[in-house]
Amino acid sequence: MTIRVVDNKKVEMTDDEWNLYAKICKSYAIPPNRGEDMFIDLFETDDHGTIMFLKPPSKRSTSFEVFMFLMALQQQQHIRLMYAQVEDLCKQFKEKIGDK
Repeated sequence: MTIRVVDNKKVEMTDDEWNLYAKICKSYAIPPNRGEDMFIDLFETDDHGTIMFLKPPSKRSTSFEVFMFLMALQQQQHIRLMYAQVEDLCKQFKEKIGDK
């Protein structure tokens, strides 16, 4: 995973997720608008780049595609965190069992 910058926030993404983000931005880039603007003020992240909160658009309009992408990204980030915790617990368990 790599930390990327979206809406001036750190966001942890895989290369495939980043490529999809870029593709979505490109599809909404109709001058004078930038596709990246569709993501403004829709989410909050923690210091590790994990999306912690999604906000409905209030001042700007966005697309259902952008919001669904952010929902899927948030879910994938949290699933990756859960898998990492399970793997860590399994490793600790194996170490404890191996000690005896």
